[in-house]
Amino acid sequence: MGPVPLPGEGGRAPAVRAMFDRIAPTYDLLNRVMTLRVDQLWRRKMIRALELRSGQVLLDLCAGTMDVAAEARRRVPGLRVIGADFSLPMLARGAGKTGLPAAQADALALPFGGARFDAATVAFGMRNLDSLARGLSELARVIRPGGKLGVLEFFRSESAGSRLVHGAYNRLALPVLGRVLSPDPEAYRYLVESMERFASRPEFEEACRQAGFSAVRGQTLFPGVCGLVLATRQA
Repeated sequence: MGPVPLPGEGGRAPAVRAMFDRIAPTYDLLNRVMTLRVDQLWRRKMIRALELRSGQVLLDLCAGTMDVAAEARRRVPGLRVIGADFSLPMLARGAGKTGLPAAQADALALPFGGARFDAATVAFGMRNLDSLARGLSELARVIRPGGKLGVLEFFRSESAGSRLVHGAYNRLALPVLGRVLSPDPEAYRYLVESMERFASRPEFEEACRQAGFSAVRGQTLFPGVCGLVLATRQA
């Protein structure tokens, strides 16, 4: 298996999808170990911040094994949730785990009508897209005016200090974890390098505004590692 193309390199989708297909059986375990289970707290924080209500419809895009979808339904029992992802093995595991509806879908050409959803979430999936601008434009298309977007992501750090600490963890600890927990070490090279090549949080926030979102605000959840961005679809 050759290197998986990184953000900014063209024609990434087939290789990235194949990588996620391969690591689907160990994906949940890897998330928990690499983040010391803090990823679950980050997802809960995003769901709380969206202030979802019973009867609304939520799109969990780049849903993976649908942890966000499951958390949203636990928190808001009457919420209608649809998970969508381009990796069928990941999505099949998520649908089996949660019992929620799911659709295999390309995030750059979503198979949903305009203004279909009251809100959308993306957890650690935006940096996997071939085009950040197109992905955000599709989200803006399918979210109703006034609807909300929540994004959790590993943004590129802008601080020299956090880049140093984060880089040391990425280069030393993650490869070891990858070899121990997964038969696909290439996935860990991609994880590390895609974080370092993706947009910073301020750059991502500006991309959201350009795509048609307002009231864009961001928060650092773990310095140099994870950020949360919330936005509202403009009327």
